[in-house]
Amino acid sequence: MRTLLRLFLCAMLASLPALLGCTDRNKPNDVGDLKPIRLWVAPNQAEERFWTIAVQRWNQSGLGRRVEFTTIPATGGSEEAILTALVSGSEPDLSANIFPGFAAQLANLGQLQDLSGMPGFEDILTRRQLKPMMRDLAISGHDHLMPLYFSPMLIWWRGDILARLGVPEVPKTFEDVYELSRRRAEQERGLGMQVLAGREWRSRWYDYIAYYYACSGGAPYILDRQAQYENQASLEALNFIRTMFQNRWTAPDFDTDDPLPRGLVAGAARGAWDISYYQQNHPDTLKHIVIGPMVRSAASQQAHPGKAHTFADSKGIVLFKTSRLQPQALAFLAWVFSSDDISLLWFKETGMPPARGDLMANPIFSDFYRANPLAAQYAAHVDVGVPTAAIEETIDVNKIMSAQMVEAMLFNARPVPQVAAEAARATTALLRRSQ
Repeated sequence: MRTLLRLFLCAMLASLPALLGCTDRNKPNDVGDLKPIRLWVAPNQAEERFWTIAVQRWNQSGLGRRVEFTTIPATGGSEEAILTALVSGSEPDLSANIFPGFAAQLANLGQLQDLSGMPGFEDILTRRQLKPMMRDLAISGHDHLMPLYFSPMLIWWRGDILARLGVPEVPKTFEDVYELSRRRAEQERGLGMQVLAGREWRSRWYDYIAYYYACSGGAPYILDRQAQYENQASLEALNFIRTMFQNRWTAPDFDTDDPLPRGLVAGAARGAWDISYYQQNHPDTLKHIVIGPMVRSAASQQAHPGKAHTFADSKGIVLFKTSRLQPQALAFLAWVFSSDDISLLWFKETGMPPARGDLMANPIFSDFYRANPLAAQYAAHVDVGVPTAAIEETIDVNKIMSAQMVEAMLFNARPVPQVAAEAARATTALLRRSQ
């Protein structure tokens, strides 16, 4: 099914130049030099607030072509809306809210411009200390995606529950979580930790993949288009999930309600975006939250000393090849990514750490951290955050990961190595078919 979709999109997108010859946007009198750069952004209030201010500053600066932004049209999702726009010829010049896997899909369809032609590109990477992040996001050696944020997943613990259980500090290892869970089961008949984030394909980013990165020291789970599910880090992550479910220290579903405010669990993985949500909806719970690192095995803690790696939710901006304003769009991007003030504005308005490696050293963020200590903890872990694999098969890979591996930890008694090997074979076969 996915192959047929790809062939259909390739055929439609290949015909765009001919199709666009019949559209208004190719007319010579298309508002000429007054035509604005069109930008699509994520359909959420926080990012809309940021772009409203940022675009207004740019337009008032007189530094380049005017920018107009709108949110990505509400359809089945951002990815569907953008693919539909590309086929119909209504895509913008720039689009934000692009995750690495979707960027890879668009790049492999020949729809994205390499952003290394941005004015001062190398200086921007050096100043923002972005080169390690760009290596993680590279697609066939090209820089098609400019990351806006890197938001590492960390574990939120209910400090009041830990105190009741006599746990003096936040758990850092799987073994710590087991001990806490035993105490809670015995003393309060409660659950230890929310181990799985949900049943959607995206959920694997926030559980298995995060545990894998923590246990492996940030190693890729897909390497040279082969799944790495059979290695030690993967087996440790899967055994943690199985152990928690076998002992009934967690649950597969918590309905639609967050189990942390209700005290159903003592800990759960959460992102930086949850801080503002809790401030608005669960302020009393937030008072008790203590943030800890992503948990890992005690053996991996010894093998990889220092902060535990974790999954980092990351999205960025792409420039479409069909844009007739590429130099002007690149000038706008260079302005966005060259400004420390814009990075601070992003952090203030969205609550998510901007994608840069100097967050803890750059003094422009100091006052913000003093006023927002929880946000500061996320900034302190950006350097150990690793994004999802930059492969266009992300959705299919994650679905195999869910159905054939993670869910087997809940309901299947087969040995963990056997389950991991079967899922690895299925994933690697998928990736080879897609080449």
